[in-house]
Amino acid sequence: MNSSVKKLTEAAILSSAFIIITMIALSTGIGYGLYLDFGVPIIFALIYFRCDFKYTFMCGISSVILILFVMGNFAAALLVSQSFLIGLICGYLISKSSQLFDDLFIGSIMGVVFMVLIDIYARNIIGYSFMQEFQGYIDYMKSKPPILIEVAPWITDINFEVLYYLLIAIFPFGMVFSIYIISVICGKRLRILSENGKRKYFMVRAIRSCGSFMNIRKKYFYTAILYIILVNILEMSNIRFSNVYLKTIITCVQYLSYYFVFRDTHILIGNFINIKFKKKSLNLIYLLVTLILLCNVFRITVLTYVIISLYMDKKYNLREKQDYIVKSHIDKLMEVYEIH
Repeated sequence: MNSSVKKLTEAAILSSAFIIITMIALSTGIGYGLYLDFGVPIIFALIYFRCDFKYTFMCGISSVILILFVMGNFAAALLVSQSFLIGLICGYLISKSSQLFDDLFIGSIMGVVFMVLIDIYARNIIGYSFMQEFQGYIDYMKSKPPILIEVAPWITDINFEVLYYLLIAIFPFGMVFSIYIISVICGKRLRILSENGKRKYFMVRAIRSCGSFMNIRKKYFYTAILYIILVNILEMSNIRFSNVYLKTIITCVQYLSYYFVFRDTHILIGNFINIKFKKKSLNLIYLLVTLILLCNVFRITVLTYVIISLYMDKKYNLREKQDYIVKSHIDKLMEVYEIH
């Protein structure tokens, strides 16, 4: 059978099975929550492993249309469309020849964009908005209720606007991370991963042993730094965006960029200290100093660490050495797997 015909047939069968399962789940009330947030994207990531991008996209679109017109459930159709898009991007990233944290970086940014776009339609059609829900939490904390002041008096010092955008950025990051990991594991169990997918599976397995050597590629690292610089220049120039959704995307991507940039620089400097001095006590001191500096002078700390890490990487070629350690470890794991 022709490869395209085979994939189209498989996509049609899987799409039919997904629609039936989803209708049963939604009609019985058990489909809301974990199934729509995690079950649907994982299913579409697995479909991607079998059918590739084009047929998975067709499968997702047809599923959303059928759920919308057969059940007449706008809310479910919107949530399924959001979950389908996240599952599609996770399946695509897993199948790419890339690094684990490259995928999480790109996936988190795409997750923010998808969720904000879906939030716009959800608010206009069904009146629900997860952004408004987070804003409600922030407004409650801003009111400084006595019970919160008693439990946590430091709450009065929190920058609630920063907290609001952090909540929105963390939500898609956590979803993408969870869906990515579970999809890789399920794909491995079902034996439907491509060679790149198998490599990602062993990267996930190796997080505990060599996660401290995993980083994003240089092009993403420098892109994130440039983005942070650009956004900070706009802020210092008092250029403000009136559209709340555009501002949300720009700010959340900025926070995600901060996280991945600082994670890379922190790991690189920490590994250098560990290799140079080989004392655990120094690593502990380094961690404590880092936390104190971040809490007091965040931007200056990030800038300083970035400059130090760039200098050390240029002088000692640390990033390539870390990549080599990870690659060697993954190659050994894959060799052992092939033997058994």
